[in-house]
Amino acid sequence: MATSASALLFLDYLRRNGLQTHADGSPRFADNAMVALALLVAESEPAQKDLMIRLVLNLLEDTLE
Repeated sequence: MATSASALLFLDYLRRNGLQTHADGSPRFADNAMVALALLVAESEPAQKDLMIRLVLNLLEDTLE
């Protein structure tokens, strides 16, 4: 249950901050990539928090260009 809630909160955060889509409305990531990323973040150990933050920021930076 906690994994589902964590994944949902992560996706909601991306949506609220306009990070799921490009300015033209097209998806920034494929659906399966979003699912994999959300589950990876949700399942990661608390000790890996900094690594997960860097990973997500790097992925977002690559797609913001």
